[in-house]
Amino acid sequence: MTHHSCNYFKMIKKTVFKNFAVIIIMLASFLFMHVEDSIAQSVSIKGIMKIHRMGGYAILINYETHDRWTDNIVFKVHCKFEDEEFTFMSSSMNNLERGWHKTQIAISDVIKKRYGSLRGYKVELYRNGILVATKNSY
Repeated sequence: MTHHSCNYFKMIKKTVFKNFAVIIIMLASFLFMHVEDSIAQSVSIKGIMKIHRMGGYAILINYETHDRWTDNIVFKVHCKFEDEEFTFMSSSMNNLERGWHKTQIAISDVIKKRYGSLRGYKVELYRNGILVATKNSY
């Protein structure tokens, strides 16, 4: 084997390795996007509404689950009051059968008295710690 043919084989090995690395990265990206999409498609927020309740507020949330059983659902509500902004969070919800569901997050009258009226809010839905849906009133 001549010196030129050895360099040629080294160049081919490098090119094959680079192509292989690119293919692996593309496959990993595709799989990650597919997993993320399947999580997002398994649950969705259908509607949100603010109501006045006993001097405070309740944020009512209607949502739908698409899998036979759904676990690890958490809602966060980001609220803008006249004087301050706060985030309220639901407890984790598990063992939800496929279908429509309702939940609510209560905001006490003390918050309203101290920081003023609720000017706007945004609801975030997390599944397994991943943000999968948002809906806002702004």
